[in-house]
Amino acid sequence: MGKKFSCVLLLTALLAGCAAGEPAPPDRSEPPERPAAAAEPVVDGPREEIFVDAPDSPYPMTVESWQVDMDGDGVEELVELRAEKSYWGSEQEPGTFIEEAGSALHPYALAVSRGESVWELPLGWKAGGSPVHPCVYFDNENTGRCWTRDRSGNPVLVMWFDTISAGGMGNLDVYAAAFQNRNPILLPIPRYSLQCEFDPEAMEAQLTVPETGYTQCLDLKQWLADYTQQARQRGLYADGSFVYLEDGTLDWPTPPTQIDGWYQVEQAGEGVVLRQYTSGRYHSDGIADLATTLSWQDGQAVVLDQRFEWLSYFGPDSDI
Repeated sequence: MGKKFSCVLLLTALLAGCAAGEPAPPDRSEPPERPAAAAEPVVDGPREEIFVDAPDSPYPMTVESWQVDMDGDGVEELVELRAEKSYWGSEQEPGTFIEEAGSALHPYALAVSRGESVWELPLGWKAGGSPVHPCVYFDNENTGRCWTRDRSGNPVLVMWFDTISAGGMGNLDVYAAAFQNRNPILLPIPRYSLQCEFDPEAMEAQLTVPETGYTQCLDLKQWLADYTQQARQRGLYADGSFVYLEDGTLDWPTPPTQIDGWYQVEQAGEGVVLRQYTSGRYHSDGIADLATTLSWQDGQAVVLDQRFEWLSYFGPDSDI
């Protein structure tokens, strides 16, 4: 993750240098087609434009594009997901940038064109006043895009970018775009929190999503019984007992008290299903997913369905 962040800082510095009137460094990703002297600083005169928007350019480019009538006027709009590849700086050759191997990309904007009108919707968030864009691997199975519809039947583009495989405990960056009042906008995608009340005598956890008021009771005895059965079916040892610490505190399995951001997105007939991982005493002891079916109406998020679904160490099993 630090590797990609450093490359983002390098690219940002490079852009700042171009804006200040300093010469852009030569593109070393391809053999130079000009004399070496042309790479020397030039005080006055035109500079070579190395940041171009072309599919075969190693610099800002269109990753994927679609022709879709997003506003229902009978004319298709050109929708483009734009990104830039990741580069390393060279300590031995300052000003030289080496393209990172693989499919590491740095998406930064969604561009929508209709005739001579072009809208650019920046992706990312701000930290300390500066924009931070998602940094992902596009060939990762957790990254994807899909077209769905809102409650009025209007096309919605949903994009999710994997930060999990970049290292550490990451989540998905999720965006949705649609037309509202004849202009493309990024639609809201709420992230939900969790409240838990645990009854140690009944071994039941009452889970509540405060943003929606949804409540569901989880029976840890049933979860442990299902887990034990699945483990034994796979030839693994499981005695089916709760584990306690020396002071009598329940150690495993424990009720979900923690909730992550989105880790999976699934296309639904209307909208998308977003999954958030919940866990107990240890992050690895996941008990249930919070699965939210989300759509939109007049640009506002609408929850069509919300539920907690069993998890075990062997993956999703059944609805609670």
